[in-house]
Amino acid sequence: MRVVALSRDDVVKRMSEVLKAGGKMLAQTCPACGNPLFEIRGELRCVACDKPVVVVRDQAESGRALLPIVLTSLEGVVVGKIDELTGRLAESVDLSEIEETARTIDSLLSVLRKSEEIRLAIKQTG
Repeated sequence: MRVVALSRDDVVKRMSEVLKAGGKMLAQTCPACGNPLFEIRGELRCVACDKPVVVVRDQAESGRALLPIVLTSLEGVVVGKIDELTGRLAESVDLSEIEETARTIDSLLSVLRKSEEIRLAIKQTG
């Protein structure tokens, strides 16, 4: 992933666009770049970094806030591995390799199911 630094003019232009679209500029600043944060459709965002921002009060809250981000990352990796293994499975003719690949895919699908269960539990308790 390539990171492109925005000029100050580009940042101001983005801020202006967000305000015109109904976003609200807040007094809080981004911990990464120091620019003002915006509330956009109920979500805190830094328009300069183009990322969501989560405000936490303590370490426990920090862990709860990070969990959905970690799950999203994990799911992306697992889906990528399943895609790789599906290609390998399609090309394989050796029965033992097919069985091993199928078991691995099944394990990865189990990880995805557990991730979804965790997400549902978070929604129910949050």
